[in-house]
Amino acid sequence: MQNLLKSVRIIGDPVLRQKSRPLVFPDDTPYISTLVRTMEGTLEVAEGLGLAAPQVGESVRLFIATPDYLDELNGHVVFINPEIHPYDEMEKREEGCLSVPGIYELLSRKSRVKIKAADVRGNTFSLDLGGLAARLVLHEVDHLDGILFVDKLSPIKKKLLKGKLRKMREGRRVY
Repeated sequence: MQNLLKSVRIIGDPVLRQKSRPLVFPDDTPYISTLVRTMEGTLEVAEGLGLAAPQVGESVRLFIATPDYLDELNGHVVFINPEIHPYDEMEKREEGCLSVPGIYELLSRKSRVKIKAADVRGNTFSLDLGGLAARLVLHEVDHLDGILFVDKLSPIKKKLLKGKLRKMREGRRVY
């Protein structure tokens, strides 16, 4: 992991379908530091809201959020070994993913989430989030469980996207 910039893995890459392993403090601390720097650089270039470790080929329970974008995160941008409890009403919003480029679809998710996670030093924190911040957390934690947002679409939507998704999985250009 010497290079501090990695390509975002695209649907079809097996790492995106694996359940990620938890990180251990203090044993994994040097690895975490390097991985977070790598992910921050990758996210900045990719111009996304968040990035999960599997999206850069690392099957560990860590995701990051774009710094200074969502005030509700209270400055937290690194989430290690997150535990979540989604609650409240279902909310339908458009969603996309760096690992499924060019596909944006309406998706229903719970509108609020309680999250408990660790930061890069292993200190735990808890947040109660709504709106876009809640959606970001739910989306990124899905990545840690090997789930992509397109897996949650209705059967009709999946059928309509089948050709585009197949081309992505095969590494072919999608127009």
